Parts: sequence; C-alpha cells; structure tokens
Amino acid sequence: MKSMPDQTSWLKHTFEDHTGYVVAPWLPGATNDWVYIRHSASVPPWVDDDVHLHTDAEEYFFVLQGELRLLIGEAVFTLRPYEALLVRPQVPHSMVGGRGPIEHFVLRMPAHDDRETVNETPPNVPPATAEDDRALRRDWGCRISLTETRYQSCWLFGVGHARFHSDHICLAYLDLPTDESADANWRSHPHQLHAHRESWEYYTVLAGKKTLRIDDELVEIEAGEILEVPPGVKHVAEAIETPYQGFTFRAPRRDDKVVLAYGSEDGRRLAHQG
Repeated sequence: MKSMPDQTSWLKHTFEDHTGYVVAPWLPGATNDWVYIRHSASVPPWVDDDVHLHTDAEEYFFVLQGELRLLIGEAVFTLRPYEALLVRPQVPHSMVGGRGPIEHFVLRMPAHDDRETVNETPPNVPPATAEDDRALRRDWGCRISLTETRYQSCWLFGVGHARFHSDHICLAYLDLPTDESADANWRSHPHQLHAHRESWEYYTVLAGKKTLRIDDELVEIEAGEILEVPPGVKHVAEAIETPYQGFTFRAPRRDDKVVLAYGSEDGRRLAHQG
C-alpha cells in the first residue's frame, strides 16, 4: 500500500499486518531496481525447497518475533528476536524452520533476480551450532544482536565508521526507549538538510514516530510505515517520538550526500537533476 503525493518527492509504504513484498522492482509504481523489502507478519516457520545463493546481492534478515533457523554452508544458525543477519553474495543458504509466529524483514540489494539453486534442502538438517556466540562474523557474513548497545544508534553496515562492511548499502539502527536516550543519541546530533544524487533513502519505523521535512512539507512516519526518499529530494529529520525503534538505509551505497541550505539555488538545481 502506497501514498504518493508527488512521484518525484516521496512515497510511503505500509508493512504493518502485511505479509509479502513491500518494495520491489516488479511492484506497480516502483522507482528503482536496487531495493527489495519483504515483510512477514505472524507467519509459521517454513523450509525452503532448495539451498540457493545470490550471485551479486547481499541479503539481510531482521527478526522481530519468533525464531528463524538458517542453513548457511554446512552449519545451522538460529536468528532470534531483534537479531540481524547478513548473507554475502555467492554463499549457499536455506531457511530450515524455526519457531513461530514469526515477524521478520528481508532486504536484498541489488534487487534483480540473481538467485541460483545449489541443491535441494537436505531432509535431515544438523542441529544449530555456535549458539553460545550471538555475535558472529564469518566469511559468509555476520549475525548481530540489536539489543546490544554497541549496535544501536550507529551505522551498522556500510563503510568508514560502520560496524560491518557492505558493498551495497548503508544502514543504521536506532533504539531510543526514552526521551533521555533520544536527547543523548539523536536530538543532540546535528541534522542537516541534504539530498543524495544517486541513492534512495528508506526510513523504517518499528515503534514510535519520526518526522521529516521534505522540501517544504512535514511528513510523519508512524510505526508500521516505510518512507522512501528518491535521489535529488531535499530532506532533513525534524523530530522523533519515543519509545522509538527503526532502521534507516540507503542504496546503492554511494558517497553522494549533498548538504544544502534552505531555499538554496543548489538545492533547486539538485531537485531537477535528481
């Protein structure tokens, strides 16, 4: 479901109580072929038919409720509530059950169909391994506990100061349970009017509310919504309502942020170029 006041300005997607694709190149009104977002709302565990890989894409799993079991290579890992997992390109993997009901997100960038079947999912899956180590970093990717302070209110994936490297995405996770935490970790930071020349930015709200100024309009994002800001659109975060949880990501990963002044000629030119 989408709200589209201006196709060049912003789009709002709703995922609450929705199971299926939220953003994908093949959906009506899609703006790019980079971003794939799928959400499940209170579904039972399942087993994939095949073990597969993606030749180019990074795949991200975020569990909010229940547990997912994934076969990655020859090992099985359990993804629990408020854990994230990255599977890098060329890594065979498969969903092999879990514990429901399950709510989770899958993000894949780039979003083109690069899935290749490796073999059938084995009928007898080995037990989960390395479960005492909730934070894993392996050649195949990583598993992250979002309840740990070191992974909150920071860039999780990307380059530079990001906790984990990504070739395709910059993603930050915010968990601000109180106004005091919002004052310390969000409101005290400068938020600048800016635009991106090539990348799309997505604001996903899990709890609370965030307000952005987009051009000259104030846009509120409530829990269960994703705001999509295309390239060339001037925007800045204005306010946040606690308790807040959400993640913001940008794709493709580019160093393309342009900081603007309100009403600047550069901003007007950039909007036309975008």
